[in-house]
Amino acid sequence: MKTGMALLLASALLAGCSSKPQSDLACDRHYSAAQCNYLRDVQQQLMGTFNSTVAPRYPGRTCLVSAHRRADGGYSVLRTEGDEALCLRAWQQVSSARNLPLPPVGVPEDWQFAFGSAQ
Repeated sequence: MKTGMALLLASALLAGCSSKPQSDLACDRHYSAAQCNYLRDVQQQLMGTFNSTVAPRYPGRTCLVSAHRRADGGYSVLRTEGDEALCLRAWQQVSSARNLPLPPVGVPEDWQFAFGSAQ
């Protein structure tokens, strides 16, 4: 239950961080500026080009990837939910990501990434 809540909270905050300016108080209430910047940076590195280049090949399809941060800063995929073909590509994207920044203290180790488009 604790892990599930952490995933939900991290997903919600990640979405908030990605769509709002750095000074937004919604993110700052739950995380420090460093934590929010880290979440934004990881999301951008994992999903930035994927959702604009790969996801359009799968219109209207989505994939939710649950992942766990490893000691080296990368992520191991725990499970996926959604379109099988898109999830395979998203799994590869998450598990092969390199040179991700190391997190500041307090950022959850488990969280979710939403891949795809709702077109």
